[in-house]
Amino acid sequence: MAVSVAPISQPDVGETDRARRFTSDEYLRMAETGILDEGGRTELIDGHILEMAPQNVPHRAAVGKTSKAFQNALVDSNHWVQTQSTLPLDCRNVPEPDVAVLEGTPDDLLDGEPDEIPIIVEVADTSLEKDRTTKLRCYATNGIPEYWIVNLRNETVEVYREPAEGEYRRRETMTRGEAVRSLFDDSVSFAVDALLPQHPSAEDE
Repeated sequence: MAVSVAPISQPDVGETDRARRFTSDEYLRMAETGILDEGGRTELIDGHILEMAPQNVPHRAAVGKTSKAFQNALVDSNHWVQTQSTLPLDCRNVPEPDVAVLEGTPDDLLDGEPDEIPIIVEVADTSLEKDRTTKLRCYATNGIPEYWIVNLRNETVEVYREPAEGEYRRRETMTRGEAVRSLFDDSVSFAVDALLPQHPSAEDE
């Protein structure tokens, strides 16, 4: 069975495009049976299978720093940090966010998806446009209360809150030298510099 995978540069499918839309169950079955293996990393957004771009070193570094920061902050919390893994949200969306904070423990996944996902974070360089549009709509539509974009291009953290009708009503942009705080837990507060990659030589200056 051949599966058409949309390139990451074209995340939105137009009305005249008759590409097959998949359900989350169909997508997960294809992943389980190995049908998607040859296409590399993919995710299901609005029923369309999108190919994910390869990660460069700054992206990997930012994901690692962001994940570690959340793990350290939530060590005594009833939440855990999932990194770059499948996250079924509804019947048409199975994204793979860079960082997602989930309620409970990893073992709880054996009983079903978590009821609470207080925050999702994407690290964006080449994917910035997609993260600000397609992914943002996906998370807002599913009621994710807080969505951050660690923007490697501008060295900022974009904070989106108050989801409504597929959008977020509030947006703040935090820059280096500032701190970003999550709404769901007072202990989750980080310097923007702690989430962005920094060359080791710069730390000694």
